[in-house]
This record gives sequence, structure tokens and C-alpha cells, in this order.
Amino acid sequence: MLRADNTAYDYSRYEQLEMEQVREIAASPRKKVHKKEKHKTHLMSILFVFGLSIFIISRYAYMAEINYNIKNLEKEYSALVKENTDLNVQLMKSISLETLEKKAIEELGMQYPDIQNQIAYVNVEMPAQPAGNEARDFYNIDDLQENKYIAYTKAVINNILKVLD
Repeated sequence: MLRADNTAYDYSRYEQLEMEQVREIAASPRKKVHKKEKHKTHLMSILFVFGLSIFIISRYAYMAEINYNIKNLEKEYSALVKENTDLNVQLMKSISLETLEKKAIEELGMQYPDIQNQIAYVNVEMPAQPAGNEARDFYNIDDLQENKYIAYTKAVINNILKVLD
């Protein structure tokens, strides 16, 4: 039997290519890798991120402190408003007309007016009106209605002009 020449499993070609690549790598000049610079850049970026995070956290802490102070001030304000209303209620309860009258007479020296000498009465008479037909002839109902509409229109125009100024 003849033996078939099977090159599919021949790895010698690949081994030869790998050896050539290894020789090329060995022959090429090596570049100096600065490991310290890589470490410095990584260290600087880590420090930057750390500093930035500390800054952000401090800002949130500051905002939380301000909100806490605001809540305390609001509680204090509501307590003061409640105390103020309580004091106003007590003040209104303490003032009576009798005590007010007593203080006015005793401390301020006020007195009631003398009915005969200090009180003046004024008579108010109705203004004179023209006779029946004169008023109706001068202003009839249609004229009065028209004047109302004119007055209303003038008022609207004046309001518009005030807004435009």
C-alpha cells in the first residue's frame, strides 16, 4: 500500500514561521519602557479622581448642613409664630372696655362730654330739587343710559392707558 502524502498535518512550516518572527523580535532594537512614567500617570489619575470625589462629597455635606439649618430655623420660626399668636390672644383677653375706661379717666384725665356745652348737633337738610318736569326734560332716561356707557368706555380707555404707561 502506498502511503498518502498528507501535508495537512505538517506543522513544520508553522514552526519555521514562528522561528522567523522570534528572530525578528530579537533582532529589532528594544525600546526602553519607562515603567515609572506609567506609574506616575496612573498615580496622578487616581489622585485626581480621589480629589474630585472628596470635593463632591464635601459639597453634598455642605448642602446637607445647610438643609439641616434651614429645617431648624423653620421650626424655630413656627414656634415663634405660635408664641406670637398666643400673646396676641392674651392681649385681646386682657383688654376690656371697663379697664380702658378706667385708665382713660384716671391716668389720662379724660372725661365724658357735657351734654349742654360740649355737644353740637348739626341738622342736615335734603338738597333742593328742581320741580318735577325740569329734571325730566334736562336728563331723560336714554341720555342717562348713554352717559353710563360713555363713562364706562372712558374708564376702560383710561385703564388701558395706565397699563401701557
